[in-house]
Amino acid sequence: MTLKQQLLAFMNRESDRVPFMPIFMRYCAGFAGLRYRDFVLDPRAHCAANTALAGRVGSCWVNTMSDPYCELDAYGAEIEYVENDLPLNEVILCPEIGDLERLPEPRLPDNRRTAGRLEQIREYRRTCAGEYLITGWVEGPVAEYCDLRGIGNAFLDFYDFPDRMHAALENITATAERFIDAQLDAGADCIGIGDAACSQIGAELYRDFAWPGEKRLVDRIHARGALAKLHICGNTTAIIPLMIATGADIIDIDHGVRDMSPFVRLLAPHQFFCGNLDPVTVLQNGSRTDIAAAVRTVLAQAPGRLILSGGCEITPDTPLENLTVFHEPA
Repeated sequence: MTLKQQLLAFMNRESDRVPFMPIFMRYCAGFAGLRYRDFVLDPRAHCAANTALAGRVGSCWVNTMSDPYCELDAYGAEIEYVENDLPLNEVILCPEIGDLERLPEPRLPDNRRTAGRLEQIREYRRTCAGEYLITGWVEGPVAEYCDLRGIGNAFLDFYDFPDRMHAALENITATAERFIDAQLDAGADCIGIGDAACSQIGAELYRDFAWPGEKRLVDRIHARGALAKLHICGNTTAIIPLMIATGADIIDIDHGVRDMSPFVRLLAPHQFFCGNLDPVTVLQNGSRTDIAAAVRTVLAQAPGRLILSGGCEITPDTPLENLTVFHEPA
């Protein structure tokens, strides 16, 4: 049985083997000896690094993740691709609310970042189709809005320009739908939706501004017969019921959520949590005993409904041995 089949068997209640799906980005580049700019911009290098690491640590998936600026680049932002660090976005593309209304529709096939993501998925189809869950990615509506406006401006817009913000979120969501379709056409099995800023806005704003777009994206993914994964960093305790209500198949839970057990009863039969070990205190700095104890704790909180992962990205300084220990219970 392939790793992808093991994951799907677990999700279909046909296996009790726990899937293992850590988020690898900077760690993956370091493992493969790549400069981070090449990991971001070279589709074949990105895919080779992911498949090599997945094979080494027993991960069930490969993904296209590296940074949050893929779509932002396509909108025309001036992204600086640092040689061996995360890309930088130091110039706000839309400093005034009216700039959003004049923003041209991104030409996704012509931009090097969005076209590169499609090439990553095609490369995965060529090299490991059926072995791993091939996962594409889009920025969630609020996360992309924050990238376009700057997070400070964006958070004021909730109160100062709610109607204009809703209109912009509608356009952003429509663009994300097109990008989802392109990635699924390229061969993705699953699409992740990253809406990180939503852990900072509270349940009311999340319900009114973020949730409708996320639900629409999940519905689009499901209409195409693929799996949807929703990732929101931070302490999402207040919005977990709404995250579940999007219908996403895989709902990432960060380590800021101390107890998942109260929310398990809200999951539909097709839904699973993914998480939520602390990437630094436990997975990077913990002992073998610490990691094993933490894994037992989270599995007990969501028995049969949890895919093992860190709460967020595995840090570059995590010892490989710690990942081996992390994988053992799976």
